[in-house]
Amino acid sequence: MRSILATCLLLSSLSLAAQQFGGNPPSLKWQQINTDTVRVIFPKGLSTQGERAANIALYLNKYTRESIGNLERKVDIVLQNQTMISNGYVQLGPFRSEFYMTPSPSSLDLGSLNWVDQLAIHEYRHVLQNMNFRQGLSKVFSILGGQLGQAAATNIAVPNWFWEGDAVVMETALSPQGRGRLPEFFDGFRALALAHRNYSYMKIRNGSYVDFVPNHYPLGYLMATYGREHYGKDFWKDVTTDAVRYRGLFYPLSHSLKKRTGNNVTSFYHAMLGEYQPYWNAYAARPDITPALTLTPATKTLTNYKYIYATGENEWVVLRNSNKNVAGIYKIGQDGKEQLLVRPGIGFDDYFSYNNGHIIWAAARFDARWSWKDFSVIRVYDVATGQTSTVSAKGKYFSPDISQDGRQIVAVVVAPSSHYSLELIDAGTGQTIKQLPNKENWFYTYPKFLPNNQQIISAIRNHKGEMALARISTEDGTTELLTDWSYKVLGIPSIKGDTVYYTASYKDVNNIYAITLADKQQFEVTDRANSVLHAAAAGDSLVFSEFTDRGYKLFKSGIKLRKVEVDQLNHSSWMKPDFAEGGNILEKVPTDSLPVKKYAQLTRPFNFHSWVPSFNDPEYGIALLGENILNTTSTSIGYTYNNNEGSSDFYGRFTFSGLFPYLSIGADYNINRNGIDQSRNKVYWNEATGFVGFTVPLNFTSGLYSRGLTFGSNYNVRHRDLSNKYAGNDLQFLSNTIIFSNQRIKALQNIYTHFGQYLAAQYNRTTGGLYAEQLYVRFDQYLPGFMQNHNIVLQGAYQERDRAFNYSFSDNFVYVRGYNKPPYTSIYKLGANYSFPIAYPDWGFAQLLYFKRIRANLFYDYSKTNFTLNNTRNQYSSTGGELYLDTMIGNTLPFSCGVRVSYLFDKDPVDNAKQRVEFIIPIQQLFNY
Repeated sequence: MRSILATCLLLSSLSLAAQQFGGNPPSLKWQQINTDTVRVIFPKGLSTQGERAANIALYLNKYTRESIGNLERKVDIVLQNQTMISNGYVQLGPFRSEFYMTPSPSSLDLGSLNWVDQLAIHEYRHVLQNMNFRQGLSKVFSILGGQLGQAAATNIAVPNWFWEGDAVVMETALSPQGRGRLPEFFDGFRALALAHRNYSYMKIRNGSYVDFVPNHYPLGYLMATYGREHYGKDFWKDVTTDAVRYRGLFYPLSHSLKKRTGNNVTSFYHAMLGEYQPYWNAYAARPDITPALTLTPATKTLTNYKYIYATGENEWVVLRNSNKNVAGIYKIGQDGKEQLLVRPGIGFDDYFSYNNGHIIWAAARFDARWSWKDFSVIRVYDVATGQTSTVSAKGKYFSPDISQDGRQIVAVVVAPSSHYSLELIDAGTGQTIKQLPNKENWFYTYPKFLPNNQQIISAIRNHKGEMALARISTEDGTTELLTDWSYKVLGIPSIKGDTVYYTASYKDVNNIYAITLADKQQFEVTDRANSVLHAAAAGDSLVFSEFTDRGYKLFKSGIKLRKVEVDQLNHSSWMKPDFAEGGNILEKVPTDSLPVKKYAQLTRPFNFHSWVPSFNDPEYGIALLGENILNTTSTSIGYTYNNNEGSSDFYGRFTFSGLFPYLSIGADYNINRNGIDQSRNKVYWNEATGFVGFTVPLNFTSGLYSRGLTFGSNYNVRHRDLSNKYAGNDLQFLSNTIIFSNQRIKALQNIYTHFGQYLAAQYNRTTGGLYAEQLYVRFDQYLPGFMQNHNIVLQGAYQERDRAFNYSFSDNFVYVRGYNKPPYTSIYKLGANYSFPIAYPDWGFAQLLYFKRIRANLFYDYSKTNFTLNNTRNQYSSTGGELYLDTMIGNTLPFSCGVRVSYLFDKDPVDNAKQRVEFIIPIQQLFNY
């Protein structure tokens, strides 16, 4: 049962990962549209978007249940308009959905549909899934554990690929586009098929530190589509009903598949590949595939080369990242050597542009306190001087481009009101020159200056989600369409003379096309086996970035323009699915006017939703959790048992995060606490505590570094019932904490950051009643090791307490490994660690345990203590090694465990041990993931 509960809480925590506690400032005013089916909550000014989301949800709830079920439950949907992230999610605990209202700057990956429409179709399918998965044993977990209990049970029973694959099926079935019609969505599986790499089901589920593995979205879409095509529209409803009811206690979904198709989930996966791989291989075997030479060297490390620009004769600038290295912009010389120019750092996408010696990109910036508020600034790197400068104030910028003369910048601006525009900026002063008019509110993607600097080329999306290539005047915003509107998506344009090269999804894979500006003649430039992301023309050559099983690689071909009528190009039949769901609903959804009312931030402040267990050895407990829909309040009422003391703690806590500091209040009643008095005698007591406090979390992330500072203080009043004659009964104390973290971003295979610091300090002191005091400080320094994925971690810690021994505060000290806790009034510790990977097995068994990485850590610890009461000083030192296994449990849970062998240079005074073997099983890791 413990392992089941642990699994439950981890899966619940995964569903909470998208939340931002107290992320919006109190100045943001909220409104609502409240119906019997859905309540849509949105910032004032977004009533049009809120009404559209509500109408789509009402329509979906009424007409699209046949393939999922008829159980009902009302849901809250929150529209977040302060973030630049393009996303959305649905969760249990509490039951709600959030839409991030900024569309993706790229149309190739998520599509070009109206963003509210796409989010509403996709996310409401998740709502229907959660409604209808409350059956059988999952319903029992819901009754016993609340919403997070249901989330745990259903996430174990139904793999993540079905949740997302089924939702992508619906966005494709119920719209004129959807990811099921986007070539880039299938690039990963197509690349593996072309390279004859047939991964096991466990590997495709769990991923790899070494190889490219498609994620659960395309996997789920292909599995869901294959099941529907062969076994009917209701097939997955029946399979998931069996699964969430746990008909077949172990591997319930696989058990149902076996019963209904004769294939368990593994053989069903391979049957799916057997269906689709021939399409991909046959497409690649066509005789008219454009021949090209590979420019990038073969490497064992998965490496991507993206966004290619010509800088001279056979010289290029390109973005490169790998599983070992964070992204950098490199210059590739005529001899093929790569020179790092600059690392762009943290951004909301990885796109950059180049023109005449200037590299430009939009870098992410964040509000220090409000985590939903983020921005970008425009950064420019001068290749000649090697200098990087910020040339704009904080704004909502995407996809900047710089003019040939380096004087002007154009960027896409996305306002919180969901108004889109192109902004011209003075590259010297950073001042806005003008914002081009956009009466139709088209969404611009990847604008590029023409050489005359008087016009801009950009792909645009209209309100329905159709795309066209356009030429826009920088004088007055006048727009001329160069191509017809279409639901085929367009990518990044590249300009050479009078010709615009651009990426488009006219066929089964994205290819490069061209249009001549003088006569608007259209040409096909490449016809490749897998999708092309971006291309640059120089001389008589074209260099382009194409996806392969080893990432995006660079290829070079001659430029051959083949005249083509792009509106006559089509996808193969497998990319034109008909799921018999009624087709495109977006023109059918009513445009009913729905009443808009105020929504108070503190609506339902407690909103209890779940019982959750906790395992943080030596403490074990259970808590009733609650939070409001806007995520500005958090409540917990619970019980904790301390195995070391044998004590029990009953508590209640409430935090409000809607103001600049978090404000907290709470109370505890602790039974059977115990400790040691001045005479080294053991004493027992009960205690009651009340506290009020504040915490301020600050975010200073920018560039290559994620930085955070959190500080706060609690005032505690504690009453103790003691039988010991040397101690009093009551005390009041302040607990002050500060934590600072500075971490350089890291690549996938890097175990730790290559440079970073972590500082934590806590000072506790009584202000009345008994005297007690404690100071604790810890500092960790992260450094690179001798190889790319190696790390050195240096640690120092100090703790000192009072000599009265009237009261013992919580002990967070990290003691020398291998020793029992020594007596002290002051202690310091120094430690050194060297961590490195050993192997990447990519192997598992029985769908239970999958091994992704084996790594080791060598350590040396030294500590000295001072125990003033008997005037003793002791030193402790140890060395040894730790072996860790980074695994996935049940194809779902990331989990690391290991074993430690310690050699003690100084005998342990408790048991005289000279060496010790310990198993490292951090159960609480499951809940902090």
